[in-house]
Amino acid sequence: MKYILIVILATIAYNPLFSQSDNIQLGSRQYSILDRLEIQMQTDSVLNFSAVKPYNRQTITQRLEYIQQLADQGKISLSKVDQYNLNLLLLDNFDQRSNLQDTTLNFKTFFSAKGKTNPAYLGVKRGDFSLFITPVFNIQVGKDNNLSKSLVNGSRGFYTRGQLTKNIGYYTYFTTNQERDPLYVQQYEQAHSALPGAGFYRLGFSAGNNNGGYDYYDARGGINFKIAKGIQGEFAYDKVFIGNGVRSLILSDFSNNFLFFKINTRIWKFNYYNLFAQLVESSTLNGANFLLPKKYMALHYLDFQVSKKFNLGFFEDIMFGRSNGFDLSYLNPIIFYRAAELENGSPDKVTLGLNFKYNALKHTQFYGQFILNEFVFNDIIHYSKGSRSNKEALQLGVKRIDVFGIKNLDIQGEINIIRPFVYQHYDSVGSFTHYNQPLAHPAGANLRELIAIVKYQPIPKLTLQGKLIYYEQGLDSAGLNFGANPFNYYNNAPRAYGFYIGSGILAKTMLANVSAAYEILPNIFLDANASIRTFKRADTPTTFRSNFFTVGIRMNMQKRSFDF
Repeated sequence: MKYILIVILATIAYNPLFSQSDNIQLGSRQYSILDRLEIQMQTDSVLNFSAVKPYNRQTITQRLEYIQQLADQGKISLSKVDQYNLNLLLLDNFDQRSNLQDTTLNFKTFFSAKGKTNPAYLGVKRGDFSLFITPVFNIQVGKDNNLSKSLVNGSRGFYTRGQLTKNIGYYTYFTTNQERDPLYVQQYEQAHSALPGAGFYRLGFSAGNNNGGYDYYDARGGINFKIAKGIQGEFAYDKVFIGNGVRSLILSDFSNNFLFFKINTRIWKFNYYNLFAQLVESSTLNGANFLLPKKYMALHYLDFQVSKKFNLGFFEDIMFGRSNGFDLSYLNPIIFYRAAELENGSPDKVTLGLNFKYNALKHTQFYGQFILNEFVFNDIIHYSKGSRSNKEALQLGVKRIDVFGIKNLDIQGEINIIRPFVYQHYDSVGSFTHYNQPLAHPAGANLRELIAIVKYQPIPKLTLQGKLIYYEQGLDSAGLNFGANPFNYYNNAPRAYGFYIGSGILAKTMLANVSAAYEILPNIFLDANASIRTFKRADTPTTFRSNFFTVGIRMNMQKRSFDF
């Protein structure tokens, strides 16, 4: 990554003076609110470029101010709840408001009158320099019928953002976390030597105390800078999500944070992203101290606004490893990776595909993804043979707001179909994984999935949600690789043909969840969650069932969830 760092430093040194900002943290409630606004606006030229997340805070805030102006002028109609949500987003993003003046250090807390309507922060702005600190915490307790000890999830920390100069914006997110998760999550950790979404962790809540819990830090941060008009760069240690659905078949935020350099170029009807990342190879991550083996990813994503309501995105990515670091051939921001790979004579893993989104009706949005790992013409035309070379995945989804004319009653349906071997490669370097976790779908591949979500915000401070996830997956049988586990090697498949979704041992998983969140003060929520999860393998007579619930309070954080 040293070559990328040299490019970044040179870019910043030459950078003209533009105001900078951080990104809106993944998992923030802002994303669901922005989804509603995008569908309501239908043809918004900014919100419609919503595939690559996280969003730039400054870009979004400017658009929110524009939407507020339209509402004030009576050009659009917002419900009472939508107006409440819009006001809170503008308050959350106060540092990017157009009228922000120099301020002194001032802790706005719920002990003051302003604290009842404004998020709490400690901040200062002096000219181009700014520093704003927001406290974050999450305390959840509950019970799993399979565990004798209580479920626990405790997090506390801070989020810092601001500008060093007009050239450089920055952010830092840090939490220390202790949690005891449902039994199926503990089983996942034991099978993968990885805790979902986390990096290095310790067993137990304190040294030598293995009580079924986990202790870990979540540290993220980055710098943002404009390279030129319409071109913005970011160098960060964080997560990236590409898509408009619950899942992403391209790149999700399920795994641990990773180091990346991202360039976003917005020209006319095009938004073009370049992502260059350093990842961690599969390994025994929690053993004795040693340097973890690295691998790399380069990704291009071109988002094209075909019409005012239709966006089509094309992407390619390559996963590779080199003993001497990042391969300079893949720093070219526009060349096709497959061509570069062939000229290098390398065995790297290339994935191609597309992402689409269409605001078809007044309250409805359709979206989807398609990815392709390998193309063998003879196997495509004889698709029914089930060649292991047919490595494709498909997502189709729909979102509808204000269902049955009920304001702020929204639904979402999604199907995901992933053939065997999609995320596998000849070795661990090329597999689509990071820190012993999948980079796309949490369950891997060789599956078909249905997701249904109902969300209702009857009053401004109360949000209710129901979620159902059901998927069927073919698991490995008798040590044979049937393409579900992305950590297995593609060339270890037991045969060349006869692979279909569900091949191997068929397993069925169902997760149903209902939740309620009440906002007692801005960004401070009381939570209640209840879930039922069942898991059934075709080779066993019993069904593994989990009933668990949690209650708690959180501030400026998303809920910790395990939707797999």
